[in-house]
Amino acid sequence: MYSTNKTSENKTFSWSQGMTFMLISTFCFSMMQAFIKMMPQFNSFQHIFFRSIIGWILSVSYLKLYNIPLIGKNSKLLILRALVGSVSMFSFFYILTKIPFASSVALKYLSPIFTTIAAIIFLKEKIKPIQWLFFLMSFIGILVMKGFDTRISFFDLSIGILSAVFGGLLFIVIKKIGDDDHQLVILHYFMFISATVSGIICLFQKGDKVWQLPTPTESLGLLSIGLVGFFAQNYFTKAVQSSEKASILSNLRYLEAAYAFIIGYFVFNETYNLQSFMGLFLIFTGLLLSLKFRTKNVPID
Repeated sequence: MYSTNKTSENKTFSWSQGMTFMLISTFCFSMMQAFIKMMPQFNSFQHIFFRSIIGWILSVSYLKLYNIPLIGKNSKLLILRALVGSVSMFSFFYILTKIPFASSVALKYLSPIFTTIAAIIFLKEKIKPIQWLFFLMSFIGILVMKGFDTRISFFDLSIGILSAVFGGLLFIVIKKIGDDDHQLVILHYFMFISATVSGIICLFQKGDKVWQLPTPTESLGLLSIGLVGFFAQNYFTKAVQSSEKASILSNLRYLEAAYAFIIGYFVFNETYNLQSFMGLFLIFTGLLLSLKFRTKNVPID
């Protein structure tokens, strides 16, 4: 039953720990992408390998230090999470090399929509009809700010959508695992499988994509990618394991576009026009409205 007292009226919005974790995660993901952009001499699979192997070593080291079993309690779901995450990551890196960057980013941000749909089906989450309008507003903001090149092939478009679908399902699988398993157990599975697959692919690459041995300076850069990527995945998993709705957490990932906007301006000297600012306005407006309606008229215990 909904309360009509003053306490209920004031409780129109509340910030959750899961949302804080997702904010940290999106910032770390943006930093990681910036570091990757600074090191174009390495191909995508090398970046995936170094990011994954460093994250795996850190995860296993922590688990061993605190005597947490590596195998976990939900081995089937843990393997499924690793496979779903790997498909999303590898397919996204594929379209990064095949289609314009702006188009690949736009496809990536289809993911929150698929998360919301999957959360309704598999997690029985309730979404207010008006929230769909706010989700759409944020996604339109991405299209306005980044643009979308419709001249890409149907195959590449399909791979991009595949990445978004699996990125959306990622939230659902982690929600299903819940807090039965430590977040680093989940990360250990994911990092091990992605490091193994990317390492094998690197062994068979030829031509200009052949494996390059990093210099000491480049090694520091790759280490930074691995460390920041580790924290990004760690806080992402902690966020999804929280009690916050998957649909709300996935929508917070639109903030990556805002972080990229700021990093691009201050780090890479990128310039923006009125269209970019309009897109950013739509992203934030849609996000803030969806968060506001998340807790409006909630029951008071």
